Amino acid sequence: MSAAILSPLRGCLRWREVLDSEATIGAAGGALLFIGIACGQPVLAGAGGVGACMVARNLIKRGLESRGVGWGEQRPGGVRVADGGEPPEEPTPPRPRRNSTNENDLVDEMLADRRYALLLRRETACQIEQDQYLRAIRALDESMVLTPAGSVLVGVAAERETLGHEATTSLLEAGAEAIVRVEPCYLDRYTVTNADFQSFVDAGGYEALEFWPEEALPALFDFVDRAGVTAPRYWSDGRHPTGEGQLPVVGVSWYEAVAYARWVGKRLPTDAEWTKSCAWPIESAPGRVAQRRYPWGESFDTRKANLWSSGAGKPVSVDTYPDGATVGGVEQMVGNVWEWTSSTLDETTPQAVRFPSALRTIRGGAYNTYFENQATCHFQSAEHPLSRRPNIGIRLAISMDVLASSTAAQG
Repeated sequence: MSAAILSPLRGCLRWREVLDSEATIGAAGGALLFIGIACGQPVLAGAGGVGACMVARNLIKRGLESRGVGWGEQRPGGVRVADGGEPPEEPTPPRPRRNSTNENDLVDEMLADRRYALLLRRETACQIEQDQYLRAIRALDESMVLTPAGSVLVGVAAERETLGHEATTSLLEAGAEAIVRVEPCYLDRYTVTNADFQSFVDAGGYEALEFWPEEALPALFDFVDRAGVTAPRYWSDGRHPTGEGQLPVVGVSWYEAVAYARWVGKRLPTDAEWTKSCAWPIESAPGRVAQRRYPWGESFDTRKANLWSSGAGKPVSVDTYPDGATVGGVEQMVGNVWEWTSSTLDETTPQAVRFPSALRTIRGGAYNTYFENQATCHFQSAEHPLSRRPNIGIRLAISMDVLASSTAAQG
């Protein structure tokens, strides 16, 4: 493969090399700050300020580390902790990252970071070798489940009408949005784990401004862990707790979920996509839809999901309850942790009671959800996009129509 053909692939992979240059970021940040102030553009000024501050932080950190001093207090034994905190557990060493520009090395690193979705997009699938494409396809098949196109009940209709009780005409007339058409998409088989998110942190995802929504830039310095390092809220010094790699990542805001999704080439599912994958509705005729209350049926079973009544009292490994999987094979859509969606609360509210809201919907319930009727396939809650709670995690989706066909990939 020539370098010219692979330039788009290198462009999405080599952002780290550009971001490693403090001079480049500092100059760009200063220019954006000046232009933003001069033109009265707060978004540009904010982005420039964030870039300049990140450069200053990195330079200070490197200077301190060169003298053997960390961000927090240095205690005997070389254990670095935040002021007033307790020594953390021995962290998991980061996976060595390659700086090679060799195409094969870049693809291998993407697959190791679970960024296979980027390799399967039309613009990149035709530029990689056939065996690399097949490896990415296998990763997709192992990690995601196809949700077929079809209709799904949402809102009041979904909560009242479960399997065996098809939506009535009077109920559907009460809200035109009761039935939503969903196009085919893939949904993650498991929620994003600490180990998955660690790759994003290690690759400098928090410093890669291109992955972050513009409105989130002023808040980036708030997205820190216990030691003040940019990472999920309940981590320490940019590392997840030892032995918790297969637990779902929590303590991440909606914006952090979006940035991670963009980094791996996916997105957050819509409210309707999430519901359809969980409830797996059956459309017996146009306008006649029946769907499950829980992924496995109509009654809650403590052996199939991690709610308060299940007794765990904390998040468990993402593959702990295989018997609670959906018909399609997606696991833990109910219980363990709530899951962010891309939908806002006002998008999913009937027009009669709709009001502007910045809240983003969350689905599925969590380990500390007390009422079982708040952890169904249909129950909807919401949180502020800046919230970083210990019971909200991430599950991602990708539209089927953005993936290259095998014929296109071979071409």
